Amino acid sequence: MVDWSADEVVAALVKSGNRKDLAVHYCDAFLEYREASKNISEHGVVCSHPRTANVFTNPYLAIRDAALRKLQNMRTCKGVEGLW
Repeated sequence: MVDWSADEVVAALVKSGNRKDLAVHYCDAFLEYREASKNISEHGVVCSHPRTANVFTNPYLAIRDAALRKLQNMRTCKGVEGLW
């Protein structure tokens, strides 16, 4: 996954022929997905509470999955291959 800033992602999507509003929405979802995936990679799917040591599912799983659904709903966005 490319480690671009939000401005760089939007600029690349607009350059690929997308409307700016669609590019901004796609960018937001893409960056949510990227951040959540990074957290899951670093901390795992199952985490333990720092104070109680109780085990729980990483909340970033739900964030990643919701962002992926947003991205899939915007699959008409052009030029996204370079982001992944």
